Amino acid sequence: MDKIIVITSNIAPYRKKWCEQLASFYDVTIVYTKDHDYERDDRWLQKSSDACKIVKLKNDKDLFDPLCFDVITLLRKNKDALIIFDGYGPKTNLLGLLYCKMSGRFSYVNVDGYPTERVRSGIKEAIKRFVIRRLCTGFTCSGEAARDHLVSYGVDPDKIIIHNFSSISEKQIIERPLKKNEKLELRKKLGIASGKKIVLGVGRFLPLKRFEDLIEAVKKCESDCDLYILGGKPLNSYLQLTEGSDRFHFIDFVVPEEVNDYYKACDLFVLPSETDVWGLVVNEAMAQGLPVIASDSVVGAYSLIRNNGMMFRTYDVDELSRDIDLCLEEKRNREMSEMSLKIIRDFTIENMVRRQKPYFDAYFKKNRE
Repeated sequence: MDKIIVITSNIAPYRKKWCEQLASFYDVTIVYTKDHDYERDDRWLQKSSDACKIVKLKNDKDLFDPLCFDVITLLRKNKDALIIFDGYGPKTNLLGLLYCKMSGRFSYVNVDGYPTERVRSGIKEAIKRFVIRRLCTGFTCSGEAARDHLVSYGVDPDKIIIHNFSSISEKQIIERPLKKNEKLELRKKLGIASGKKIVLGVGRFLPLKRFEDLIEAVKKCESDCDLYILGGKPLNSYLQLTEGSDRFHFIDFVVPEEVNDYYKACDLFVLPSETDVWGLVVNEAMAQGLPVIASDSVVGAYSLIRNNGMMFRTYDVDELSRDIDLCLEEKRNREMSEMSLKIIRDFTIENMVRRQKPYFDAYFKKNRE
């Protein structure tokens, strides 16, 4: 069986699911460089699989971005394997890309999206352009926006596979949006007392997620709605903004398998990030039949939001508040919910692999000739 090696920093649930789907057709090994992630709860990381081999590289103990020199040994021992580097930024991946370039070996770099910073460093941009144009030989990327970003750095479009990035499988997409009585029943199970419309935010409680903008926007809403934000211990700034109000609720970490119930129990999902290379929570919310609102700094929104929600200008609380009111209108909310389910059926793990497989098969065929 043809062999694929995926080299990544840590094994995120969605990365493992993609590799396991690839393993339906190939002998897949996941190689990772670190056991912890300073931005993630350890319960979120996954280090075992029945479908893939998993290998941990030795590293220099850097928890943020370890350098693993034995990636060179790995590449030398697996000359017939197709190598997929998960991103071009990590030090270990850069070392591997440099070795592949010097040895004339083809590899793919998987690109989930791109950072949307307003201010960019000239030196950092020059290095990035060099790596993308000179070291990378092929790309798999999340969608049209990511492809256009790569092309702007000088990449030949013919070297890019677009695979409609996702974290969900086909079986996770519900058949239809839940009715009001079904939502209320599910809320009882989750301990949610509210009978109002509920706006939901999901993500790490970090400043770049801009949940304070979402809180302020809900305060300005004309709609009678509550806000639930799921993702950890709230920052003091969030507590100060919501002090004295019973409309705002914070939920601690929930394992991925349980998050879907929160999506289904709510009426609208909002991701207000000031930068997000994709925003997989948007995919996940849509798969449970929710309309979605995202800032224009969420790269995935450019592929995912089409008549099923709104995009607002990052930091614009007034625009976000108006969009929330529009998306909570009964008829519009129902139509957007149905549209989310229609759109998201093209964004699944299975479809990612279907789009990649012809290119991977062509690589192996050419290698055998």
